Amino acid sequence: MALTIDATAGGASANCYCTLAEAYTYHESRLHSMATWDAADDGEEKTPALIWATRLLDESVKWIGSKSTETQALRWPRQYIYDIDGIEIESTIIPQFLKNATAEFAFYLLSNDLTADDTRDLMGFEELKVGPISLKVDKYTKKPVLPRSVAYMVRRYSTIGRISKRLERM
Repeated sequence: MALTIDATAGGASANCYCTLAEAYTYHESRLHSMATWDAADDGEEKTPALIWATRLLDESVKWIGSKSTETQALRWPRQYIYDIDGIEIESTIIPQFLKNATAEFAFYLLSNDLTADDTRDLMGFEELKVGPISLKVDKYTKKPVLPRSVAYMVRRYSTIGRISKRLERM
């Protein structure tokens, strides 16, 4: 059975924050993505990537505000959320920043298999020694789920922004 995107804001069976057409529009205006995005198949790759990106955003991000209804399938739309200019975001819509973040994350997922055991990176290593220099790290350190570009896009509407500001001050 083929996956179908349901991007109905507040829908009880919604599974995605943006449509395929919205993702295309986003990638047309983004550098370095159209070749990879165009090469992927709509039904076999892009649709699952957009749905998976939505699921990972909902599972990985602690959003501020609260869900608009108890019956909505996804964590957005939300209420009591204000944009950068202090204007309240309507509690019946999926805001553009989230559609863009979903499309960006889907692009990342097309190029990176998060389920693969990536032994090439040094995340999670316990000890590294080069000559007289030795470095020990918590072996439970994990590579973050959200790529930096997506975390940047959602930071104002989640606790990610609050954590980043604290880290910048250190």
